[in-house]
Amino acid sequence: MHGARPSQTFHWLLPITRTMRNGLLVFLLFITIAAFLQPLSGLYRLTQEQSHYSHLLLVPLVSLYVFYLNRKVILASGEWSPLSGLFMVGLGAIGYWEAGRATNGVDYLSLTTLAFVVVIWGIFLFCYGQGTCRKVSFGLLFLLCMVPFPAGLLHAIIVFLQHSAAEAVDIGFSMLGVPVIRNDIVFGLPNITIRIDEGCSAIRSALSLVITSIVAGHFFLRSTWTKLSLVATVVPIAIINNGVRIVGLSLLANYVDKSFLLDGRLHDLVGHLVFVFSIIILIVLISLLRRLEQRPRFYSLSRADVASDVVAAK
Repeated sequence: MHGARPSQTFHWLLPITRTMRNGLLVFLLFITIAAFLQPLSGLYRLTQEQSHYSHLLLVPLVSLYVFYLNRKVILASGEWSPLSGLFMVGLGAIGYWEAGRATNGVDYLSLTTLAFVVVIWGIFLFCYGQGTCRKVSFGLLFLLCMVPFPAGLLHAIIVFLQHSAAEAVDIGFSMLGVPVIRNDIVFGLPNITIRIDEGCSAIRSALSLVITSIVAGHFFLRSTWTKLSLVATVVPIAIINNGVRIVGLSLLANYVDKSFLLDGRLHDLVGHLVFVFSIIILIVLISLLRRLEQRPRFYSLSRADVASDVVAAK
């Protein structure tokens, strides 16, 4: 009896009809979107100006689809968590206020979009309670993927991908026996010199692959470990494939025609082909992981882990 009091403090049985509760949710969402209209408009402009953020527009659609698939569970919820929900909404409101005072540019959009997501969490928690939030946690947490990286973090990621691509290119040239003189991210071939600049980091394809792997893992895999393994694998895949792309274009420019490095349309075409190849590899990995999950020993271990987690949670 004493252990039940804390949970009763934060969520109760719904005091109004479910229809009224659903209408309240829609009303609060409209109010929130209106309040965040300026940063959301800026977020849309960001997706049009910077191609590596083009996936942000798809994130809320994926979350809505997850909610749609779980609509019966959501609409059947008979509880709400007003205190926890209001606390989350308050955190989001404070974050929105502080972002406007302390930041600008992309950093402002990062903080305000994060505040928007936290407010959405709070509204959902307020209307449907903690139990329902746990059941649709993927749809709620996936909204974090619509938060753009702060400028400093994005630059660090690009630099990492840039130097990782340089390492992949160096390995590729060595394996092919191509004579090359390397100076950090600059490679001197017999007829040309190339530099792996930030535009060659493949940040767009890397982010797209990570988002794709997260969604695919949720829908096609069961175990948390296989989902995490899938996401962890796509970054090396993106780096290796980008290195192959750079090596291929560099060799064509060095031995055939230098225009292979100067033709932007050719760069885009090769980039698209490499991305399609990465998706094929991703599909193969998912197939292999699904087979791994179907092994009886794997399932027995997974169930044991889940049971221990449940006991620990209790």
